[in-house]
Amino acid sequence: MCLIWRQHRGQALWVGLTLASICALALGVSWSASHWLAGYHQWVKALADAGCPPPDAHSGDFHVRSAATCNTLRGLYSGAQQPAFVARYNFTVLVFEDGFPAALAIIGVLVGAPLVAREVEQRTQLASWTQSVSRRRWYVMKVTVSAASLAAVGLVAGIANARLQHTLGSGGLISSRWVWFFSTNLALVGEILLAFALGVAFGAWLRRTLAAAGAGIASFLVLLFATGWAVRTLTPTEQTIGPTFNVPAGGWGLSQSSSLGSVRYHPASQYWPLQLVFLAVLGIIVVGVLATGWHATRTRAV
Repeated sequence: MCLIWRQHRGQALWVGLTLASICALALGVSWSASHWLAGYHQWVKALADAGCPPPDAHSGDFHVRSAATCNTLRGLYSGAQQPAFVARYNFTVLVFEDGFPAALAIIGVLVGAPLVAREVEQRTQLASWTQSVSRRRWYVMKVTVSAASLAAVGLVAGIANARLQHTLGSGGLISSRWVWFFSTNLALVGEILLAFALGVAFGAWLRRTLAAAGAGIASFLVLLFATGWAVRTLTPTEQTIGPTFNVPAGGWGLSQSSSLGSVRYHPASQYWPLQLVFLAVLGIIVVGVLATGWHATRTRAV
Protein backbone atom coordinates (compact mmCIF):
# COMPACT_ATOMS: atom_id res chain seq x y z
CA MET A 1 0.00 0.00 0.00
CA CYS A 2 2.87 2.36 0.78
CA LEU A 3 4.44 1.60 -2.60
CA ILE A 4 1.13 2.16 -4.39
CA TRP A 5 0.71 5.53 -2.70
CA ARG A 6 4.26 6.65 -3.47
CA GLN A 7 3.95 5.64 -7.13
CA HIS A 8 0.46 7.00 -7.76
CA ARG A 9 0.13 10.05 -5.50
CA GLY A 10 0.80 12.31 -8.49
CA GLN A 11 -2.00 10.64 -10.39
CA ALA A 12 -4.26 10.89 -7.35
CA LEU A 13 -3.59 14.63 -7.17
CA TRP A 14 -4.42 15.45 -10.78
CA VAL A 15 -7.43 13.12 -10.81
CA GLY A 16 -8.74 14.79 -7.64
CA LEU A 17 -8.22 18.26 -9.11
CA THR A 18 -9.92 17.25 -12.35
CA LEU A 19 -12.88 15.76 -10.47
CA ALA A 20 -13.21 18.86 -8.30
CA SER A 21 -13.12 21.08 -11.39
CA ILE A 22 -15.77 19.25 -13.40
CA CYS A 23 -18.05 18.82 -10.38
CA ALA A 24 -17.68 22.50 -9.49
CA LEU A 25 -18.52 23.38 -13.09
CA ALA A 26 -21.62 21.15 -13.05
CA LEU A 27 -22.83 22.48 -9.71
CA GLY A 28 -22.08 26.06 -10.78
CA VAL A 29 -24.15 25.69 -13.95
CA SER A 30 -26.92 24.02 -11.90
CA TRP A 31 -26.96 26.96 -9.48
CA SER A 32 -26.93 29.43 -12.38
CA ALA A 33 -29.86 27.66 -14.06
CA SER A 34 -31.85 27.58 -10.81
CA HIS A 35 -31.16 31.28 -10.28
CA TRP A 36 -32.23 32.02 -13.87
CA LEU A 37 -35.51 30.12 -13.42
CA ALA A 38 -36.25 31.91 -10.14
CA GLY A 39 -35.57 35.26 -11.81
CA TYR A 40 -37.76 34.36 -14.76
CA HIS A 41 -40.69 33.46 -12.52
CA GLN A 42 -40.31 36.77 -10.68
CA TRP A 43 -40.22 38.55 -14.05
CA VAL A 44 -43.48 36.90 -15.14
CA LYS A 45 -45.07 37.98 -11.86
CA ALA A 46 -43.80 41.53 -12.39
CA LEU A 47 -45.36 41.56 -15.85
CA ALA A 48 -48.69 40.43 -14.42
CA ASP A 49 -48.55 43.03 -11.63
CA ALA A 50 -47.92 45.78 -14.19
CA GLY A 51 -50.78 44.57 -16.42
CA CYS A 52 -48.36 43.70 -19.24
CA PRO A 53 -48.96 40.80 -21.64
CA PRO A 54 -47.22 37.56 -20.60
CA PRO A 55 -44.20 36.54 -22.69
CA ASP A 56 -46.11 33.80 -24.55
CA ALA A 57 -49.19 35.93 -25.35
CA HIS A 58 -50.08 36.36 -29.03
CA SER A 59 -53.33 38.27 -28.65
CA GLY A 60 -55.86 39.45 -26.08
CA ASP A 61 -56.83 42.48 -24.04
CA PHE A 62 -54.52 43.53 -21.20
CA HIS A 63 -54.79 46.42 -18.74
CA VAL A 64 -51.40 48.01 -19.35
CA ARG A 65 -50.71 50.75 -16.82
CA SER A 66 -47.48 52.01 -18.37
CA ALA A 67 -46.18 51.13 -21.83
CA ALA A 68 -42.68 52.26 -20.85
CA THR A 69 -42.68 49.92 -17.87
CA CYS A 70 -43.79 47.02 -20.07
CA ASN A 71 -41.11 47.76 -22.65
CA THR A 72 -38.45 47.85 -19.92
CA LEU A 73 -39.63 44.60 -18.38
CA ARG A 74 -39.91 42.77 -21.69
CA GLY A 75 -36.31 43.61 -22.46
CA LEU A 76 -35.07 41.54 -19.52
CA TYR A 77 -35.86 38.14 -21.10
CA SER A 78 -36.25 37.11 -24.73
CA GLY A 79 -39.64 35.41 -24.56
CA ALA A 80 -41.34 32.27 -23.28
CA GLN A 81 -39.50 30.26 -20.63
CA GLN A 82 -38.60 27.12 -22.58
CA PRO A 83 -37.09 28.81 -25.69
CA ALA A 84 -35.26 31.40 -23.61
CA PHE A 85 -33.86 28.75 -21.25
CA VAL A 86 -32.77 26.53 -24.13
CA ALA A 87 -31.03 29.41 -25.88
CA ARG A 88 -29.07 30.22 -22.73
CA TYR A 89 -28.12 26.69 -21.59
CA ASN A 90 -28.02 24.69 -24.81
CA PHE A 91 -24.22 24.41 -24.46
CA THR A 92 -24.67 22.03 -21.53
CA VAL A 93 -25.69 19.18 -23.86
CA LEU A 94 -22.24 19.05 -25.44
CA VAL A 95 -20.28 19.92 -22.31
CA PHE A 96 -21.96 17.62 -19.80
CA GLU A 97 -23.91 14.95 -21.69
CA ASP A 98 -20.95 14.15 -23.96
CA GLY A 99 -18.09 15.79 -22.07
CA PHE A 100 -18.46 13.93 -18.75
CA PRO A 101 -18.14 10.40 -20.21
CA ALA A 102 -15.27 11.57 -22.42
CA ALA A 103 -13.42 13.17 -19.49
CA LEU A 104 -13.83 10.11 -17.27
CA ALA A 105 -12.76 7.79 -20.09
CA ILE A 106 -9.56 9.79 -20.54
CA ILE A 107 -8.92 9.73 -16.80
CA GLY A 108 -9.46 5.97 -16.63
CA VAL A 109 -7.17 5.24 -19.58
CA LEU A 110 -4.40 7.56 -18.38
CA VAL A 111 -4.45 5.91 -14.96
CA GLY A 112 -4.58 2.36 -16.33
CA ALA A 113 -2.19 2.50 -19.28
CA PRO A 114 1.01 3.21 -17.26
CA LEU A 115 0.21 0.64 -14.55
CA VAL A 116 2.14 -2.16 -16.28
CA ALA A 117 3.57 -0.41 -19.34
CA ARG A 118 5.50 2.20 -17.37
CA GLU A 119 7.20 -0.50 -15.28
CA VAL A 120 8.50 -2.12 -18.47
CA GLU A 121 9.44 1.16 -20.15
CA GLN A 122 11.46 2.24 -17.13
CA ARG A 123 12.74 -1.29 -16.47
CA THR A 124 11.57 -1.08 -12.86
CA GLN A 125 9.73 -4.39 -13.26
CA LEU A 126 13.13 -6.08 -12.82
CA ALA A 127 12.89 -5.07 -9.17
CA SER A 128 9.11 -5.00 -8.70
CA TRP A 129 8.50 -8.52 -10.03
CA THR A 130 11.47 -10.29 -8.44
CA GLN A 131 10.88 -9.50 -4.78
CA SER A 132 9.15 -11.47 -2.02
CA VAL A 133 5.81 -9.95 -3.07
CA SER A 134 4.53 -12.11 -5.93
CA ARG A 135 3.74 -10.70 -9.32
CA ARG A 136 0.08 -11.70 -8.84
CA ARG A 137 -0.23 -9.85 -5.55
CA TRP A 138 1.47 -6.83 -7.09
CA TYR A 139 -1.02 -6.82 -9.99
CA VAL A 140 -4.12 -7.52 -7.90
CA MET A 141 -3.36 -4.89 -5.28
CA LYS A 142 -2.52 -2.13 -7.74
CA VAL A 143 -5.56 -2.87 -9.90
CA THR A 144 -7.93 -3.18 -6.94
CA VAL A 145 -6.86 0.04 -5.21
CA SER A 146 -6.86 2.03 -8.45
CA ALA A 147 -10.23 0.64 -9.57
CA ALA A 148 -11.87 1.36 -6.21
CA SER A 149 -10.60 4.94 -6.26
CA LEU A 150 -11.79 5.49 -9.82
CA ALA A 151 -15.20 4.00 -9.00
CA ALA A 152 -15.58 6.65 -6.29
CA VAL A 153 -14.58 9.32 -8.82
CA GLY A 154 -17.21 8.07 -11.26
CA LEU A 155 -19.91 7.97 -8.60
CA VAL A 156 -19.26 11.54 -7.45
CA ALA A 157 -19.23 12.80 -11.03
CA GLY A 158 -22.43 10.89 -11.81
CA ILE A 159 -24.26 12.39 -8.84
CA ALA A 160 -23.12 15.91 -9.75
CA ASN A 161 -24.22 15.47 -13.36
CA ALA A 162 -27.58 14.02 -12.26
CA ARG A 163 -28.26 17.11 -10.16
CA LEU A 164 -27.49 19.34 -13.13
CA GLN A 165 -29.72 17.21 -15.35
CA HIS A 166 -32.64 17.63 -12.95
CA THR A 167 -32.26 21.42 -13.01
CA LEU A 168 -32.04 21.51 -16.81
CA GLY A 169 -35.15 19.34 -17.02
CA SER A 170 -37.01 21.86 -14.85
CA GLY A 171 -36.24 24.54 -17.41
CA GLY A 172 -37.41 22.47 -20.36
CA LEU A 173 -34.00 21.84 -21.96
CA ILE A 174 -34.24 18.08 -21.34
CA SER A 175 -37.52 16.30 -21.92
CA SER A 176 -36.59 13.20 -19.89
CA ARG A 177 -33.78 11.91 -17.70
CA TRP A 178 -33.38 9.03 -20.15
CA VAL A 179 -31.66 11.48 -22.51
CA TRP A 180 -28.62 11.53 -20.20
CA PHE A 181 -28.89 7.88 -19.20
CA PHE A 182 -25.24 7.14 -20.10
CA SER A 183 -23.91 10.37 -18.55
CA THR A 184 -25.20 10.25 -14.97
CA ASN A 185 -25.39 8.19 -11.80
CA LEU A 186 -24.08 4.60 -11.97
CA ALA A 187 -23.35 4.67 -15.71
CA LEU A 188 -20.25 6.82 -15.18
CA VAL A 189 -18.90 4.34 -12.61
CA GLY A 190 -18.94 1.52 -15.15
CA GLU A 191 -17.55 3.71 -17.90
CA ILE A 192 -14.50 4.94 -15.99
CA LEU A 193 -13.76 1.37 -14.83
CA LEU A 194 -14.02 0.09 -18.40
CA ALA A 195 -11.59 2.72 -19.63
CA PHE A 196 -9.20 1.89 -16.78
CA ALA A 197 -9.34 -1.85 -17.47
CA LEU A 198 -8.68 -1.36 -21.18
CA GLY A 199 -5.71 0.87 -20.39
CA VAL A 200 -4.24 -1.76 -18.05
CA ALA A 201 -4.77 -4.63 -20.49
CA PHE A 202 -3.34 -2.84 -23.52
CA GLY A 203 -0.44 -1.61 -21.40
CA ALA A 204 0.33 -5.19 -20.35
CA TRP A 205 0.23 -6.45 -23.93
CA LEU A 206 1.80 -3.55 -25.83
CA ARG A 207 4.28 -2.49 -23.12
CA ARG A 208 4.05 1.11 -24.37
CA THR A 209 2.07 3.72 -22.46
CA LEU A 210 1.08 6.00 -25.37
CA ALA A 211 0.11 3.11 -27.62
CA ALA A 212 -1.90 1.56 -24.81
CA ALA A 213 -3.72 4.85 -24.15
CA GLY A 214 -4.67 5.26 -27.80
CA ALA A 215 -5.84 1.67 -28.16
CA GLY A 216 -7.73 1.92 -24.88
CA ILE A 217 -9.71 5.01 -25.93
CA ALA A 218 -10.58 3.52 -29.33
CA SER A 219 -11.71 0.24 -27.77
CA PHE A 220 -13.66 2.11 -25.11
CA LEU A 221 -15.75 3.90 -27.72
CA VAL A 222 -16.56 0.65 -29.51
CA LEU A 223 -17.50 -1.22 -26.33
CA LEU A 224 -19.51 1.71 -24.94
CA PHE A 225 -21.67 1.97 -28.05
CA ALA A 226 -22.10 -1.81 -28.21
CA THR A 227 -23.06 -2.24 -24.56
CA GLY A 228 -25.29 0.84 -24.64
CA TRP A 229 -27.16 -0.50 -27.64
CA ALA A 230 -27.49 -3.96 -26.03
CA VAL A 231 -28.85 -2.63 -22.73
CA ARG A 232 -31.22 -0.24 -24.47
CA THR A 233 -32.68 -2.65 -27.03
CA LEU A 234 -32.22 -6.20 -25.73
CA THR A 235 -33.56 -5.79 -22.20
CA PRO A 236 -37.33 -6.39 -21.68
CA THR A 237 -39.54 -3.56 -22.86
CA GLU A 238 -43.23 -2.68 -22.94
CA GLN A 239 -45.38 -1.66 -25.89
CA THR A 240 -48.01 1.01 -26.32
CA ILE A 241 -51.52 -0.35 -26.72
CA GLY A 242 -53.65 0.58 -29.67
CA PRO A 243 -52.86 2.78 -32.67
CA THR A 244 -50.77 5.36 -30.84
CA PHE A 245 -47.13 6.40 -30.88
CA ASN A 246 -47.34 8.35 -27.62
CA VAL A 247 -44.94 6.91 -25.04
CA PRO A 248 -46.22 7.22 -21.44
CA ALA A 249 -44.77 10.04 -19.36
CA GLY A 250 -41.24 9.30 -18.20
CA GLY A 251 -40.78 6.43 -20.67
CA TRP A 252 -37.83 5.76 -22.97
CA GLY A 253 -39.16 5.24 -26.50
CA LEU A 254 -37.34 2.78 -28.77
CA SER A 255 -38.48 1.57 -32.19
CA GLN A 256 -41.82 2.22 -33.84
CA SER A 257 -43.85 -0.53 -35.47
CA SER A 258 -45.90 0.90 -38.33
CA SER A 259 -47.72 -2.38 -38.91
CA LEU A 260 -48.87 -2.66 -35.30
CA GLY A 261 -49.20 1.07 -34.77
CA SER A 262 -47.27 1.00 -31.48
CA VAL A 263 -43.93 1.83 -29.89
CA ARG A 264 -41.57 -0.27 -27.76
CA TYR A 265 -40.43 1.62 -24.68
CA HIS A 266 -38.89 1.31 -21.23
CA PRO A 267 -41.27 2.67 -18.57
CA ALA A 268 -40.06 5.21 -16.03
CA SER A 269 -39.88 2.52 -13.33
CA GLN A 270 -37.07 0.76 -15.24
CA TYR A 271 -34.58 3.63 -14.95
CA TRP A 272 -32.66 2.37 -11.91
CA PRO A 273 -32.89 -1.34 -12.84
CA LEU A 274 -31.39 -0.50 -16.24
CA GLN A 275 -28.70 1.59 -14.58
CA LEU A 276 -27.77 -1.48 -12.51
CA VAL A 277 -27.91 -3.72 -15.57
CA PHE A 278 -25.63 -1.39 -17.51
CA LEU A 279 -23.20 -1.25 -14.59
CA ALA A 280 -23.26 -5.04 -14.25
CA VAL A 281 -22.60 -5.59 -17.95
CA LEU A 282 -19.67 -3.19 -17.89
CA GLY A 283 -18.44 -4.83 -14.68
CA ILE A 284 -18.34 -8.25 -16.33
CA ILE A 285 -16.40 -6.83 -19.27
CA VAL A 286 -14.01 -5.08 -16.87
CA VAL A 287 -13.24 -8.33 -15.04
CA GLY A 288 -12.62 -10.13 -18.33
CA VAL A 289 -10.36 -7.38 -19.67
CA LEU A 290 -8.34 -7.23 -16.44
CA ALA A 291 -7.96 -11.01 -16.59
CA THR A 292 -6.38 -10.71 -20.03
CA GLY A 293 -4.09 -8.02 -18.65
CA TRP A 294 -3.03 -10.35 -15.86
CA HIS A 295 -2.39 -13.12 -18.40
CA ALA A 296 -0.05 -10.83 -20.33
CA THR A 297 1.69 -9.70 -17.12
CA ARG A 298 2.13 -13.26 -15.88
CA THR A 299 3.23 -15.02 -19.06
CA ARG A 300 5.46 -12.48 -20.73
CA ALA A 301 9.11 -12.42 -19.76
CA VAL A 302 10.38 -9.95 -17.19
